Amino acid sequence: MCTRNLIYERITNSSFKAFTSADFLDLDNYKNISKALETLEDTGFLSRAKRGIYYQYKKNELFGFIEPPNIDEVAKAIARQYNYNIVPSSNHALNIIGISTQVPSSYTYITDGPYNEYQIGKITIKFKHATSKEINGLRYKNLIAIQAIKALGKENITDDIKLKILNFLDEDDISEIKNNTIKITAWIYDLFKSIIGDKN
Repeated sequence: MCTRNLIYERITNSSFKAFTSADFLDLDNYKNISKALETLEDTGFLSRAKRGIYYQYKKNELFGFIEPPNIDEVAKAIARQYNYNIVPSSNHALNIIGISTQVPSSYTYITDGPYNEYQIGKITIKFKHATSKEINGLRYKNLIAIQAIKALGKENITDDIKLKILNFLDEDDISEIKNNTIKITAWIYDLFKSIIGDKN
């Protein structure tokens, strides 16, 4: 099977929504992978978010425009390319949980990689370096919740916000908190305990 078809098959069966050449380097060399991705763009299977970053082409049937890339998926693709770990932070974390409904003009992530910015159309993706303990060792949703809590500050956590955080967490996330297997700042841990209450 040719490289283009191998890539097509992998993308079709993947849960990822955005890709870089790094996602396919086990299939062929970089030059051939890049050429195959360009060909898949030319055939209308892929769209280009920016140079080297692709996502599956999708046309809005109602209005006729090409759907923009999912920025969170683009950020994850960049992180995979450089072998970084990332966690949404600041307003982006608030948006994911549903605490804020404002669509951000920039998407901020903490990362164990270096600081960097990437422009995707009019949207800016920001990677901000953080310590390893802020990125690793906890379930992903707990990490996002921690970043949202930090963005709001201790004095701004209302009962409504607590409910939104609780609804965002899965049972396994709650179990991690209940079992005291997470190692976070004391006031955030106390807040977590007040959020989950006696939930089983």
